[in-house]
Amino acid sequence: MGLKQKAISPKAKSSQKKDAIVSESVGNYEKHPFFIKKAAAAKALLTQVGLPKQLTSKKSSV
Repeated sequence: MGLKQKAISPKAKSSQKKDAIVSESVGNYEKHPFFIKKAAAAKALLTQVGLPKQLTSKKSSV
């Protein structure tokens, strides 16, 4: 059996951003309550569980 590739629908093609404009005037969302909550949850998880072995071995070799 050969591998089949999924055909990209016309809608998916049109939703891809070709000419994205990056602007410094947009602002920083680091202090938004949603991101503060997610960052706190991630920090708590890393404190409780620790980093994966793949990341700890790379960090120790640097």
